Amino acid sequence: MKRLMMNADEPGGIGVSETERPQPLPHQSLVKVTAFSLNRGEVGFAQSPDSKGRTIGWDYVGTIEVPAADGSGPQQGIRVVGWRPQMDAFAEYVIGDREYLAVIPDGVCDRQAVTLPVAGLTALAAVDKGDRILGHSALVTGVTGGVGFFALQLAKLSGARAVAQVRRSEQEAFARDIGADAVVVTADGQGFEAEGPYRLIVDGVGGDLIGPLLQVTDKGGTLVSYGVSQSTETSINLMTLFGGGGQRRIYGLTLYSEVEVEPSSVGLGRLLRLLENGRLQVPAITEADWSETPQLASDLLARKFSGKAVLTIQ
Repeated sequence: MKRLMMNADEPGGIGVSETERPQPLPHQSLVKVTAFSLNRGEVGFAQSPDSKGRTIGWDYVGTIEVPAADGSGPQQGIRVVGWRPQMDAFAEYVIGDREYLAVIPDGVCDRQAVTLPVAGLTALAAVDKGDRILGHSALVTGVTGGVGFFALQLAKLSGARAVAQVRRSEQEAFARDIGADAVVVTADGQGFEAEGPYRLIVDGVGGDLIGPLLQVTDKGGTLVSYGVSQSTETSINLMTLFGGGGQRRIYGLTLYSEVEVEPSSVGLGRLLRLLENGRLQVPAITEADWSETPQLASDLLARKFSGKAVLTIQ
């Protein structure tokens, strides 16, 4: 079969290889992939010379080709969506572990479902960290990205007053279209206080934004950090944690360990039901054949399109 591999010498850091079809264990199924979606994290990894020769890909959607031999999991022909912690989903066939996949309901199409796994599950886990956010304000940074896009909607569905952060004023309408009750236009944190304090903050920017975000975290509130698109380094005044009664916390979130709290199969089921019921939007989709993955990967890193890139396998 064909699979995509990381190769910094190729356009977009991605090349094509011929490999053996994977062989599932008795508790695993074999999935014939029909589409996958790109995430900035995996595409960023592919740019490093050290990653050359590694497999690539988290999110996939497909049909069960060979059901699990032990009888667990979906049966042959069933549509499923999932992700691969092993990062090898960009291929014609992948192993399906039942803890990391969910059956797609009839009311959801493949290209909608495949936008959910890494971005949607990260957003869901982040919002779940909020303590009693019903009726309180929640701030989500970077709502034009996949995780922020889902997190803002999920915070509002949880009963919070959803506040979005965007960098440019022309992005304000986008934030309101996906449900923002208020929008703060800032690149450095100036203005956060106008809509705060916040019982929950979901941030994927990191860097110099962490200090201002912590300052507007309410007593008993949580700042969830899931990414560092600006920088991995930050400086904070620890008195910010203690002042005003304290009880604030910073939670470092990675999806790889969140599966210990809730299996991805359960989280995906929650998201799929919201999607099927029309309560959750998916990002704008740029669709192409998987042969165009290198170009779409380059465009993603260059921010030439918004939303999610979905690559289909015929």
